Amino acid sequence: MSGSGATSVSGIRAPSASRRGDTRRKERWTGGGIAVHIIILALAVLLWWIARDMVSVTQSLKDAGRVRFELSEDLRGEWRVFSQTSMPVSLEASGPTKEINDFASQLETTPGRFTYLYEITAADIANLQPDRRHLIQLTVDIRKFEATSEAVAPPELTVRPVVGSAGQNVFQVTLERFITRDATIDLGPAAKGQIQVQVKGSTKSRPYSYSSEARPTNPLEVRGPASLVEAITDPNGSAKIKVSVDALQALRNFASVNAQTEEQVLQQGSLVSNMQLLPIENVELRERYKDETGTEQSRPVSFVNVRITYTPLQDFVQVSREFAVEVVLPNWLVQKSARVENLPSNIQVDMKILGSQRPNFNEQNVHVRLDLSTLTRNELEIENVEGTTTKRAKVLNWYYSLDINTERLTYEFFNENVTAEQYLPIGEITIAWTE
Repeated sequence: MSGSGATSVSGIRAPSASRRGDTRRKERWTGGGIAVHIIILALAVLLWWIARDMVSVTQSLKDAGRVRFELSEDLRGEWRVFSQTSMPVSLEASGPTKEINDFASQLETTPGRFTYLYEITAADIANLQPDRRHLIQLTVDIRKFEATSEAVAPPELTVRPVVGSAGQNVFQVTLERFITRDATIDLGPAAKGQIQVQVKGSTKSRPYSYSSEARPTNPLEVRGPASLVEAITDPNGSAKIKVSVDALQALRNFASVNAQTEEQVLQQGSLVSNMQLLPIENVELRERYKDETGTEQSRPVSFVNVRITYTPLQDFVQVSREFAVEVVLPNWLVQKSARVENLPSNIQVDMKILGSQRPNFNEQNVHVRLDLSTLTRNELEIENVEGTTTKRAKVLNWYYSLDINTERLTYEFFNENVTAEQYLPIGEITIAWTE
């Protein structure tokens, strides 16, 4: 039997057969495999990324928290925290990395958010002795800190203060003891002085000297932190409580409350005013008294009685001097360049002033004026000067006035009916102007 070269057994490729179809199938398989590998790689990276943030780790956050030191209720009023009441604390956070990073970022933007508390009790200081400044130093173990309502962390995290070696586990807190001192009233430089009292119905004022004396009803004391109390204690061991004395205001208040004039109060010579004690920050002012059983007690006090004695000054001296007259015309006469005729150029001023003020009796503090500024044309009987455009008018029943600097001069007139506004009548003057 003879055969051809193109003939092949089933399943066996003839040597001369084409390979193109097989090649196409192989290329298609290779392209799909690469895509699958890429997807698998991407999923692996994603799973690694997720796993990385879910793996529990521990990180130290330096000074990210705070600890607050407070006194127990039974120690308040006996001691105070003299050192810083709040100190930084490093935190140890355990949990997923992402939550730790978010938590750390929040603490940076909100300082003091994560806070522990340590309450200082009598047991903490039972065996400690104050030094000469009434201070004691307390050592606090970090492991005794208690988380407060402000110490809130995500549920995925465990947060606690960093515990290091023995020396790194403690905080030093300084406490200051409260002390009590007997107290006296310090009225200061205003305890004595002078005031000017306005005479009712007049522009005049009269000088009075005054002296004041504190008269507390009961003995006084102060209580507070030692450093603050010692700062106001004199060498004799007495704390000074200050009162600001305003003798003139006390006079006005007393007269108003008692429906009297100031002159009536001054005639009595003295008054008793209930004045406020100047408060001292963080120091309590108290008075001691005995209750119905005779037991000595103390209670807060904020006012004290002060007696003020007023004495009229009698060192007035008589002064006399001539001063130039200043004329004040109304605008309508000023515009016409009016002049005042038959007017003396100087007027003599006689009065009484304090002897110490004699140098102030001069042109700077005393001015004589003829104030015609309110004069209207209708008030004048105007005459024409024959053959000219000049007009004249006579003025009667007008007064010279005095402008006195009362800050430099305390004065009285010999005649009580004389006032600065109506010091001296002018008699008769003539005003002339040209139309």
